[in-house]
Amino acid sequence: MLSVNLLYENSEFGSGKPYHDTESVVNDLGLNFLFENAAINQQARNRAVKQTIDIDSEISRAMRKVMMTPLRTEEELKYRQAVLKDFLANPDYTEKLYDAARRLIAAWKKHGKNERDKGNPMDTSRQLISEIRLLHIFLKALTEIKLLSRKFKPDFNSKGLRSFCERLETEYSDEWEEKIRKVLKDLSFFCDEEDAPGDNHFFKRIVTSNIVLEGAVGTGFKFTDLKLDSVKSQEKVMQRRKSTQTVFEKLSVTLSSEPMIIVKDEESIQALAELETEVASYIFSFLQGFSRNCRDFFDALLVQSAFYAGCNNLYIRCQQIKVNTCYPTVCEKERMKFENLMELSMGLCNRKAPVGNDGDIADKMLLIVTGANQGGKSTFLRSIGVAQIMMQSGLFVAAKRYESSLFPNFFTHFVRREDTAMNSGRLDEELGRINRIVNNLGKDSLVLLNESFATTTEEEGSVISYDIIKALGEVGVKVFTVTHLLSFAKRVYGEQRADAAFLCAERMEDGTRTYKMIEGEPELTSFGLDLYDKVIGGEN
Repeated sequence: MLSVNLLYENSEFGSGKPYHDTESVVNDLGLNFLFENAAINQQARNRAVKQTIDIDSEISRAMRKVMMTPLRTEEELKYRQAVLKDFLANPDYTEKLYDAARRLIAAWKKHGKNERDKGNPMDTSRQLISEIRLLHIFLKALTEIKLLSRKFKPDFNSKGLRSFCERLETEYSDEWEEKIRKVLKDLSFFCDEEDAPGDNHFFKRIVTSNIVLEGAVGTGFKFTDLKLDSVKSQEKVMQRRKSTQTVFEKLSVTLSSEPMIIVKDEESIQALAELETEVASYIFSFLQGFSRNCRDFFDALLVQSAFYAGCNNLYIRCQQIKVNTCYPTVCEKERMKFENLMELSMGLCNRKAPVGNDGDIADKMLLIVTGANQGGKSTFLRSIGVAQIMMQSGLFVAAKRYESSLFPNFFTHFVRREDTAMNSGRLDEELGRINRIVNNLGKDSLVLLNESFATTTEEEGSVISYDIIKALGEVGVKVFTVTHLLSFAKRVYGEQRADAAFLCAERMEDGTRTYKMIEGEPELTSFGLDLYDKVIGGEN
């Protein structure tokens, strides 16, 4: 059976579930901008980048679908990383494979794919014509993809892509392709590959058939014991084998070489039309299983090839803005190590490489980040979140080095802007989101908190933060938090917890922000006066 299996080794889309709250993850980490950049076609030619303006919606949807469904094992991660490396090393193949899948789906939609997916009824003859024509389209696309993959296979190193090429050669061998073409030629008496004029040309029959029946005339001059003798198309005659043939039969064949119309009434003509459809259905039945397999194959191929095409666009874009990339490795969940980690979404937005950070968080389950306002704390937290999502999708990340565990239960809780449509206070809304996170925690959970509970007083927010984070730690949840609740941060620091790490946004003595995170004790100020002097004081 034809299968794609370029995302997972033994299935098309795996058995894992998407992140619980994908909308929060996407919005909090600014991933929509990343999806859009991946969906802008960029072709590297002689170190130059040719970029189109239009956003490819197929790629954008595929990136979102795949990136919001995390890989769960190191084996899955390595499998997809290896496939991605092959695609990035062969951009011509990546582009052409996706283009073939996209064109096939476009032709399929033109000829009723969406209507069929909706379950809209269609009469038997019309549906059969649709099936036959569609198989012609599938056949053309499969042949194109097989020849393309045959050409590039020697350049592939990954198990995923090499197996994909081998399955094409095995399940759609040249011999099997020829057999399918012969059956389709046999069906040309009913309809063929060519399009006839008219709005509904896809469903129109353009060939007249010649069906010969064998039977006897019974009581009341009614036909009995009818059997199909032969079906003649434009190119071939299919005839039932005969063990013997009498002189009378040979003479009859000779005398009846010219077609004769023996029925003219509407009822008989309708009956013969139905018989014709039955004969075509019987012949096509030998290919129905293959046709169904093609439907599943091309549906999966579009999503998977679009995903890798998006990764290729993203990789070229990173090269253009000089963002380092690496393939992350898996380590134990108490550890996270990175070098020159950048916030990719911000880099894509600003079209230049942002400031990177280094970190080695060993044997820690809690990270608290404090420091100067506008010092890059939230950007730093997002850089970890984006990198983690990309890692768990099998992608490269925007860093020179990145090591982390896999956290399929990944949650974000970022401060939200004021919403006039809220039916309750902002604190209630924040607590409601925390409650939903707690109710959906599981094994290997990571929670990113950004300025959570800053909508109430410093004292009250600190108490709430302390209680929630302590409870999360007791059940083995890894938590990274950026906070201005300094009483909370000082309290945790004073407990000298072995599983907690503390970073501060670096600030020079003159108030300059370096956007670097350094180890340090939480300070008792966020240096808001620096901003006051810059904005207000500068006006005097």
